[in-house]
Amino acid sequence: MSGSPSSSTPSPPARPAVVTLASVLCWVVGLVTIAWSVVNGIPAISAGGSVILLAANVAAGVAVCVAAVLVYRQRKIGALLVVLGWGFPQVAAVAMGQPVHAGPVLLLIAMLAVFSNWKYMH
Repeated sequence: MSGSPSSSTPSPPARPAVVTLASVLCWVVGLVTIAWSVVNGIPAISAGGSVILLAANVAAGVAVCVAAVLVYRQRKIGALLVVLGWGFPQVAAVAMGQPVHAGPVLLLIAMLAVFSNWKYMH
């Protein structure tokens, strides 16, 4: 018995740069959403606004950050979490009787970046 076995394990496939870019974009959008929600939500609450809308926006930001990790790992559920992060504040606004506005443009760009890389997800 001499030497080591000559079986070489195949290296994992390289992660496409566009998937990494989509993940980084999700991180940026999620962190900006959380910060923007807190900065604008706390004065709104002190002026008589709803805590539910603040919580919904922070939860959306957290969902997009979790999606960033999952997109980096090339999981399809990450793309679906980005959609949840976009829709959750709108559902909360409707439930509170508030007008519904379109989601942030950065979130739309992140969603497009993630879904344009759907073929790399598993």
